Amino acid sequence: MTEKKNSYEKRLDYNNQYNRNNYRSFSARFDVRTEADIIAWLSAQDSVKAYLKELILQDMHKNRGDK
Repeated sequence: MTEKKNSYEKRLDYNNQYNRNNYRSFSARFDVRTEADIIAWLSAQDSVKAYLKELILQDMHKNRGDK
């Protein structure tokens, strides 16, 4: 016999499927002993995502020759 999903479980399934179809996630690990300066720098940013996104966009434009 299969159990019916409650509204929370249905919403969670929907959100998970939506995220799988519409987003990509990337992660990076930094060594606290050898990369503490990078960790501190990223931690000091208002938004790590916005900071990294801006760096990537600048690099993309530079490598395309856009300025």
